[in-house]
Amino acid sequence: MVRVLPVIGAVALGFALTPGVVVTPSSAESPSNPAAASCAQRIYARLFFGLEGPHGSVDEAAWDAFLRDVVVPRFPSGLTITRAKGHWQAPGEPLQREASRVLEIVFDERPYRDRRIEEIAATYKATFHQESVMVIRMPANVCF
Repeated sequence: MVRVLPVIGAVALGFALTPGVVVTPSSAESPSNPAAASCAQRIYARLFFGLEGPHGSVDEAAWDAFLRDVVVPRFPSGLTITRAKGHWQAPGEPLQREASRVLEIVFDERPYRDRRIEEIAATYKATFHQESVMVIRMPANVCF
């Protein structure tokens, strides 16, 4: 079971979190469980953003502006951001290490919401000259 918890400093970044949200694998809840009454099938998305690009690092002000102007308007009911460190290696190039951010969003399955995830990734790549934003989507049984 994964529990989505508030991130310290989230209020300072200006976005809402959803404390108390529990994301479980969809097979984990049985219909006979009374707690399942407050659960629903949703999509759980994780987006991974590298903070180094060909024009330098994405600083906190630029990241905050991206959240405020691109992410939050598309998912105003809540999300979670985690600071991370990652690495990757392009074919024939040395290993690259960089600071990154992981964005977690839970939403109901509607085509326009999934399209919003794609818009966020595309906007980030274009704005910060990134080759990619890794996106993971999976079904989840979400309980409040």
